[in-house]
Amino acid sequence: MAKLILDTSTWLDLAKPRIEEVLIELEEQVKNGITVLLTCDIIVDEWERNKPRVLQDVIASIRNHAKSAMKMAELLPDSDKEELKKIIEKYTKVQSDQEILAEVFFNRVEKLIKGSEIFKIEDKLKLDMANRALIKQAPFHNSKNNMADALLYFGAVEHVIKENQIATDLIFVTSNYKEFSDPSDLTKIHPDLEKWNVHFSNNLAQALKMRKDAIDLMDEYHEHQFWNWIEMEAEIARGK
Repeated sequence: MAKLILDTSTWLDLAKPRIEEVLIELEEQVKNGITVLLTCDIIVDEWERNKPRVLQDVIASIRNHAKSAMKMAELLPDSDKEELKKIIEKYTKVQSDQEILAEVFFNRVEKLIKGSEIFKIEDKLKLDMANRALIKQAPFHNSKNNMADALLYFGAVEHVIKENQIATDLIFVTSNYKEFSDPSDLTKIHPDLEKWNVHFSNNLAQALKMRKDAIDLMDEYHEHQFWNWIEMEAEIARGK
């Protein structure tokens, strides 16, 4: 089993209809029990506190598509400008439908957050992260305030160890690659952050594919073992 940890910005990205296939894949993996979402009380509290703003940000993003396109139209020749304006008009007509869809997506993401395995951040960990920030150790080496994500990451590791889930893999997804990635290889976690059985990704779609590929390989292995057992039993039955 693997537990998936998403930072706040990744949760927000999920609420955007343009990446519906990623949301569907995550919902399927959670539903089928092959991936467990893990989050902390800080993320849940932040989500609750900022729900109206978050939803308005998603809707504003939809509205800004047309505004951005209109700005681009100013740079085009008149013939191309008219063609683009026609496209924008079509988009504007379905914009209200897109905004309703945004609310649907928002609610789907909220359901995943509230259905996650939620752990509490202890005061000792907050103190440890404050000390880590003082000595500018990753993810604080770039002088950026990454306290929430640092607590999420280290809290998840502590939670899995505390629950004695030794065989559990953790997959940590964050868009803050400059703070969490190895400077020499952005696909790997920063050396200061390396922990037992933790996998890192700066892209949720890639993380879900990695998880699905791992399950497919495990299924192939079990199927292979099953047929080996069948052949062995058949040979025993034949007296070999």
